[in-house]
Amino acid sequence: MPKQFRLKGSSLEAIRDKAVAQYGAGARIVAAEKVTNPGFGGLFAKDRFEATVEVPDGAASAGVGASVQAPLATATPAPGTAANAHAGLRRPAIAALLEQADQSELRLHGRGGGHGAASGSGHVPSAAAQAVEPVEPVPVSTARADFAGLLAQLGAEYGKPLAAVEPSLALPAGAPGEAVGQAKTRPKAPAPLTGAGDLVLLLGLGDDALGPALEMSLAAGGCDVRTSGKLTAFGHLHVADRQGATAARASAVATGQAVLLAFGLGSPRDVAGHAAVIASLGADQAWVVADARRKTDDTAAWLTALRNLTAVDALAVVGSQDTLTPGTVHGLGLPVGWLDGRKVD
Repeated sequence: MPKQFRLKGSSLEAIRDKAVAQYGAGARIVAAEKVTNPGFGGLFAKDRFEATVEVPDGAASAGVGASVQAPLATATPAPGTAANAHAGLRRPAIAALLEQADQSELRLHGRGGGHGAASGSGHVPSAAAQAVEPVEPVPVSTARADFAGLLAQLGAEYGKPLAAVEPSLALPAGAPGEAVGQAKTRPKAPAPLTGAGDLVLLLGLGDDALGPALEMSLAAGGCDVRTSGKLTAFGHLHVADRQGATAARASAVATGQAVLLAFGLGSPRDVAGHAAVIASLGADQAWVVADARRKTDDTAAWLTALRNLTAVDALAVVGSQDTLTPGTVHGLGLPVGWLDGRKVD
């Protein structure tokens, strides 16, 4: 039976990374909320996110073992090892830049530098004399000759960047490099709508649509996430028909949010039975949630049936990190706009 854990973080991506690091790649977010700390009269106000993470059996123990061993990889190297090569970064040019910055800051604040506070005769000006003496502002500019000289010294000390290595062998036809070239020509997916009252429909088998809906909500700063079809979730209102969709829109307009509707299609054979309900919702944008771990032919079959019922704008893909063939989703005929919790640019 899957186990659930509660995690906190500054963003959804941070929580997702923490879940993968602690419990493995099978961990996924099933619920999330935004918590606001008002601070003191608005001072030090801060937002954070809390999410419920579901971990399949077997994945939790493996993730815990990996997290115990993780500190060993981040141990500080012993003195004299290759990691101490960074000590060589403290070179004269860096020191000169830091000293010049300190002196400029002191002059800008009307104070002499450490070496200029006393004259050659050892006489130290009184505080009253320093206060009366006008101090001209020192322009901070990278066009000065001494700054150019420091840059030249830095270039001489650290050398030139490495030249790019040209490939020595041509890739055969159908090689992975060819797929990279094809990716540049794929149509770009639209961004999820975030306007007040916009209704974005996410269609997926089982409960696949809920995770991307929550992720999109957090990425947008908070949306009204509801369920529909055969999907229900604790804490989320359910939209059953056009009347419910209209009410959700009206509520979202009042709060200045968009509506993200996670629609459960059930199994592939149930897709055709949702035609009337999907049409009645009148969504402004429709996404299909595809699991990259499923067979491409099976996904293509029910996706084709769904596209015969309603227009679909883009794909939201889950599970691409848990398969050896994550690129097969690009052959489904729709642009991928959301991939494992992140917007595809």
